[in-house]
Amino acid sequence: MRKRRFLIGAVAGVLGALSLSSVASAAPTSQTLKTTLAPAKQSKKAFGGVSLRNIIGTNFDNFATSQSPRQTVFTVDPNIKFTNGNVPACQVSQIQGLFTAQAQAACPQSIVGRGTVQVNGGAIGGNVTIFAGGPKTMYIQTDIGPSATSLTIIGTLAGRTLTFSNIPNTPGLVLSNFDTTFNKRKTGKKTFYVMARCKKGKWKNSEATTFYSGETLSASSTQKCKQKK
Repeated sequence: MRKRRFLIGAVAGVLGALSLSSVASAAPTSQTLKTTLAPAKQSKKAFGGVSLRNIIGTNFDNFATSQSPRQTVFTVDPNIKFTNGNVPACQVSQIQGLFTAQAQAACPQSIVGRGTVQVNGGAIGGNVTIFAGGPKTMYIQTDIGPSATSLTIIGTLAGRTLTFSNIPNTPGLVLSNFDTTFNKRKTGKKTFYVMARCKKGKWKNSEATTFYSGETLSASSTQKCKQKK
C-alpha cells in the first residue's frame, strides 16, 4: 500500500511539473523583420521620397497563455529620415476609441500610411491606419476583429529611434504579424514623409520588442539600394 501511495504521489508530482513547465514556456520564441523601401534607386547624397514597408512576424509557443508586446523600438538606418513638413497634426483625442472609417474621417489629411495586423497566427485580423501627430509623434490606429477592438498606439520619434510603448497586455490574444506601409507622401516642395539616400549601397533597419512576460526579442532587415548616376 505504501508503494502504491508513493507511486501515485510521484505520478502526480510529474504531471504537476509538466503542467507548470507548459505554462512557464508560454512565451514568444522568435521574431522576424522585413523592411522594404521603394524606389530602391536613390541619390548617393540627396534624400529622395520613398515608401517604407515594415513587417514584424512573431512566433509564440502557446497563443492561449502568451502575453503581449509591451514596447517596440525601431532603429532606422542613418540614410533614412522622417520629415513631417506640412502634414497637419492629428490629435490623439480625435481618433482614440474610433474604428477605421470613423478615425480616417476624423483626420483625413493626417493619414501617412496603412496596413494590416494578425492576432494568434491569423485567427483574427485587423486594419491599421497611420496618422501623423506632429514632427516627433505618430499614431498607429488599429482595429482588431469585426469591429471588436480599437487601439491607438503612440509612436515617438527621437533621432533614428522610433518607440511604441503604450501597447496594452492582452494575454491569449497576441499580435503575431504587423504589416504597415508609410506612403510616399509629399510634405513640402522637396520633402516627403519618409526620405532616403543610397550612400552605402544598402539600408539596414532593426527592431527590439520587450514583452510583458519579460522576454526581449530583436530582428533586423537589410535591403540593397542602387545609386543614381
